[in-house]
Amino acid sequence: MSIQSIAVNLFLRVFFKRGNSLQVLDYKKARALVKKNSAHTSRVPSDIVHTPIAADPSKGLCAAEWLSVKSPERIILYFHGGGYFFCDLETHRGACCYLTRHAKARLLSVDYRLAPEHPFPAAVHDALAWWEELLRQGISPKDVVFAGDSAGGGLALACMLAARDKNLPMPAAALLFSPWTDLTLSGETIKTKAKADVMFNASMLPQATKLYVNDHDASNPLISPLFADLTGLPDMLIFASEDEILSADSTRLHEKAKQAGVKSELILRKGLPHVWPIILIMPEAKQDMKRAAAFVTQAT
Repeated sequence: MSIQSIAVNLFLRVFFKRGNSLQVLDYKKARALVKKNSAHTSRVPSDIVHTPIAADPSKGLCAAEWLSVKSPERIILYFHGGGYFFCDLETHRGACCYLTRHAKARLLSVDYRLAPEHPFPAAVHDALAWWEELLRQGISPKDVVFAGDSAGGGLALACMLAARDKNLPMPAAALLFSPWTDLTLSGETIKTKAKADVMFNASMLPQATKLYVNDHDASNPLISPLFADLTGLPDMLIFASEDEILSADSTRLHEKAKQAGVKSELILRKGLPHVWPIILIMPEAKQDMKRAAAFVTQAT
């Protein structure tokens, strides 16, 4: 493990996990904190074309932004993580630019509505609306890969399920970084990896879940895609850490996808944090983000 990864793990354990220990979840404070910490990564590199898109209520579209290389060869539809209640376009812009560059792509990052102001199903509606819009624009689904991290990974899955239910075409593939697939919190690693996880306290998950689920059944497949029939979904590449409390969300998704006839590859790394591929200060992140970009390239 690299020196940078050791430093990141230490930082997360001391300033993120310990700082949130046994506290009531303050979503406004969480939003402000990640916004502050992401200020240095939100700059768009000179080789990436940045096109902000304002929300269009007449079409049911939330705000978004395009990030593109000069001559894109494919499209990525990206949904950021953040427990459905924090993070935004800026917090994930650095990782999205890196993926865009190495996949030679045009990436649409979706600024879906957040809980608790907009609980389920707002995020799913926003995600599906953008997929429908891309299809209306004549973009071939064979040229598109869905991608997302953590809650955004779960949202990418939920969007595909909602699209399938409307008889819409599937994208070429799905790229998932530590997807949050089970909001019933039944995964055994929530307990078994509680000490090993450098980022999350298990006690915070029920609070985060409540913000998004509200009064709905958390086992609803559009909330917890782990409980869906995955038949007909495209190829998946899943990254997860062996030491994160959400590890079982990825391992169970991988097994269930294979049982449904979906081609799925799971990459497990030991000693790395939740959604490590988007933490580009680490050499391991850059290595695996390039591997993710190669998957996108091969799928399209």
